[in-house]
Amino acid sequence: MKLKPLVQLILWTFDFLFFILARTRFDGLENLPERGPYLMVTNHLSYADAPLVAIGVRSPQMVALAADNYQKNPLFHWLVETVGGVWINRGSGDRGAIKAAVDTLKEGKILGIAPEGTRSKVTHALMKAKSGAAFIASKAGVPVVPIAVTGTQNIWRDLKRLRRADVTFTVGPTFTLPPLEGADKNKQLEEHTHEMMCRIAALLPEDYQGVYRGDPRVEEIKRI
Repeated sequence: MKLKPLVQLILWTFDFLFFILARTRFDGLENLPERGPYLMVTNHLSYADAPLVAIGVRSPQMVALAADNYQKNPLFHWLVETVGGVWINRGSGDRGAIKAAVDTLKEGKILGIAPEGTRSKVTHALMKAKSGAAFIASKAGVPVVPIAVTGTQNIWRDLKRLRRADVTFTVGPTFTLPPLEGADKNKQLEEHTHEMMCRIAALLPEDYQGVYRGDPRVEEIKRI
């Protein structure tokens, strides 16, 4: 399965922009499964994260979820439609987004989610994650691929200083989360979310680990 010509052109454009604006290093690409379905989970620093993930993964099976309120932006609308994105209605809460994500994965696609739910704008370090990504992984029963990004928050700052930012994209080993069973599903979901975030934290420098810094599970994962 090959990339569509227009999608390939978009990725080449992203390649060029990152070449001009940053010194980008890609690590652990051998950990990416050959094909979907799988769920990518990543920390979130800036709007540059999504293009970086796109050129790092570079798969025709990758799908983007986009809030439907962005459809009014002509450029964003065109990009989402071109890469085969799925519009979600966030006005009705997270249920619509979760259903769209699970359905997309069950179709054999590749999906990326930031469990924190938003960019870490102040500290650029991991914040306490929401449970949505872990619920989706358990519900869809697909492999989970942790991805860590650093430096994208500095691209605009360094550009104004006529410098190229140092950016990294690191892929960790794939893991799975068991289905939610029994009476105490909330506790299981909390444990799944913690495991997911520790997997991401283990790929990040300590300054980026945030609330997961010093967590014993992070150190255990590093030794695996």
